[in-house]
Amino acid sequence: MTFIKKEIKPKKIWVIDIWTYKIRVWICKIKNNNIELIWYWEKRQDPDYILMQEFQNLEWVSQNIKEAIHKAEKDSNTKIDEIIINIPTGDIFFEFSKVNHIRKNEWELIKKELKDLLKSTKLKVEEKHYKNIFKNYWFKKSDVRLLISDISHILLDNKSTTTIIWNSPKEVNISILNIFLSESKIETMKFIENYISKKIIQIIPSEYAVLQLFNHKKNIVIIDFWDSHLSIIVKKDDNIVWIKKLNFWINDLIKKIRKNHNIPKNKIIQDIDKNIFLPEKIDFLNILKDILVITLEEILKEEVCPNKFCIIWWGANNFLKDYLKNISLTDSNLKIVWKIVYTNPKVDFLDENTTKSPEWIDQARSNINIFSLIKSSLSFINKK
Repeated sequence: MTFIKKEIKPKKIWVIDIWTYKIRVWICKIKNNNIELIWYWEKRQDPDYILMQEFQNLEWVSQNIKEAIHKAEKDSNTKIDEIIINIPTGDIFFEFSKVNHIRKNEWELIKKELKDLLKSTKLKVEEKHYKNIFKNYWFKKSDVRLLISDISHILLDNKSTTTIIWNSPKEVNISILNIFLSESKIETMKFIENYISKKIIQIIPSEYAVLQLFNHKKNIVIIDFWDSHLSIIVKKDDNIVWIKKLNFWINDLIKKIRKNHNIPKNKIIQDIDKNIFLPEKIDFLNILKDILVITLEEILKEEVCPNKFCIIWWGANNFLKDYLKNISLTDSNLKIVWKIVYTNPKVDFLDENTTKSPEWIDQARSNINIFSLIKSSLSFINKK
């Protein structure tokens, strides 16, 4: 028997993080299960270019991406054509389903039918999700496109196993997360792709990406604060059961403080963690608690809420972190059995030369965001 040896070469890609206030670009080299960060550049931009998760000046955002890429390519003497990118938008829809399948020929190995089973299950779930999107958001099937389809979990006779094809179960449980993006935003990304003369090989929403840093947690609630919205993400039994984006953020508090005190916005942001503006902050935090409880009740219904929480916040805003770590959610109808424990994301996939720089591994919103996008890019390339 003759064997052919073939070297698997590392793949280099762009990972581009679009923020309201800046564009960040990384040149990444992927080999096996590791990523080496080769070069980085960022370009600040006018926050009016992206308002309330939507592009207001697409051409200028595209120009900023192009300039950041050009600078990074020039400084690193590297040219790369493929991109993995996020997109700030409200026109993104997360749908989760569990499907239970009873096999007729349970004495046969499942490998004979696994491919057809997964295909039929995915098609059935997709149709259900298209109907949900139309019912809840009035987007027809032709108005959206499937962005990511993730079979997050497979149970055989209610047991998890890594050797699926060599089993002959009677019952198969499949968990699927589908992420859809509106066609109008697909066109937006095509505009960016043409403008910067690069190929976008995958769009990865930040809410999905951030969960890649919590693969070590089966159950968790992530409270993800952005400059103009709040995302609440719930993972139960290793399944992403819900991702909800809410138009509520610290800008609401800043506007109220400006109205009551006539202080410039920059000064408010600078002093927001100090023991001032207490009436406004108390009102804001009470509303935040109500929103958090109502949203978790809506997501979980009668199910028990995970007691592990992670808070990712924009800027410093330590008053938010301190408040959330000290409140009790047991005085509501939300079901929490154990006391809330706050946990951190896990960054263990970078090349060891990269992780020797501790300042790169930071709990600030910006670094968590870009690391999660890089981790998701690693998973995407490996699956391909």
